[in-house]
Amino acid sequence: MGAGGDSSAGVRRRPVAPPPGEGGDGAAKELPIPLSSTAAAAAPTDADAEAYVLTRKLVAQHHTPTHAWVIVSGVVYDVTGDVTALMEGGGGASHVHSKFAYQKLAKYRVGALAGGNAADGDGAAAVAEADGNVDPATGKPLVNWDGVLLHEVGLLGDKYDGWIHSFPTADGTVCMFPIPWVEALTKCPWYVPLLFWIPVLFAEMYRYVHLMGGVAAIDPLSFLGWGAAGGAGWLLFEYSLHRWIFHAVPTGYWGNIFHFLLHGHHHITPMDFDRLVFPPVPAMLVGWPVWLGAPALLGTRAGYPWLAGFLIGYLIYDMTHYWIHRSEPSWAWLKAQKRRHTLHHFFNPRVNYGISNGVIDVLFGTLRNPAAKAAGGGT
Repeated sequence: MGAGGDSSAGVRRRPVAPPPGEGGDGAAKELPIPLSSTAAAAAPTDADAEAYVLTRKLVAQHHTPTHAWVIVSGVVYDVTGDVTALMEGGGGASHVHSKFAYQKLAKYRVGALAGGNAADGDGAAAVAEADGNVDPATGKPLVNWDGVLLHEVGLLGDKYDGWIHSFPTADGTVCMFPIPWVEALTKCPWYVPLLFWIPVLFAEMYRYVHLMGGVAAIDPLSFLGWGAAGGAGWLLFEYSLHRWIFHAVPTGYWGNIFHFLLHGHHHITPMDFDRLVFPPVPAMLVGWPVWLGAPALLGTRAGYPWLAGFLIGYLIYDMTHYWIHRSEPSWAWLKAQKRRHTLHHFFNPRVNYGISNGVIDVLFGTLRNPAAKAAGGGT
């Protein structure tokens, strides 16, 4: 979400007629309106709205099924169009917005409300905060969003960890490699893990039946028990990988690049829907020690059912991660996972490491209840 550029960039003008007695003779004025969530390069200033007075009555005229103006801390924002659905609250319940949300909202500023008090009480300070991609020491951008990021990410040094958790952009994607086909390998449609791993699962189960000497030699209760143990093993693996590998603090040029490829890019662009699941090749590189080690350590009878549970747990994780980022789930279980994961992304990246389930967070004391955010009120 880089800042900069002319204040009129990415802005179209919509004629607005002020009500009689409020802002002049009723002639149509022009108000800057952002084109979309990615079009505006800079937030409009109060000078853009000086042609008339932004009274509550005027704002109320833009509270219709086709217009969505809101007032936050004495400032008027137009969230009509692309972002309207994103700004909708949860049934009117009080809740707290993240710094990320306020940075996004700032792009839709119309101007100060007449007689309003632009106080910081409910988050206006977060709106006014500098872009996370701007170095506070120099005032210059840390990276160029239009370029290839890996080299620039490496050069960030010890600023890297703070940068990826400062919500500097809400754009859909970033470019990591200059070669198109290499860049394409970093993306993976959500269904690819299913198409790849389900046949692998069936092949391994066929091999298991063969090694056991037929279905009759398999104890169903033992199979289910070891399968459940494998699923529990996945939950611990998922948590450990996310906490101690994905959220390790890297050092140096190559450490930053490796971490950005592995997980950092996801915190920069959490709405990049082509990078929400593991491509099969890196998944195999991460999982092959487990795949080879389980039968060797547990034996054929227990090892293969354990692997089946582990693999099913992984697929549940990948699909859960995709859908809680991609959609607004109606299923209560998915809603709970989304609430926990949203807190991890937009409030505190050092909590809620479990994605498909929070049970390991409970055991390690890193579970934070998103409902607690609403307890103190908010916007």
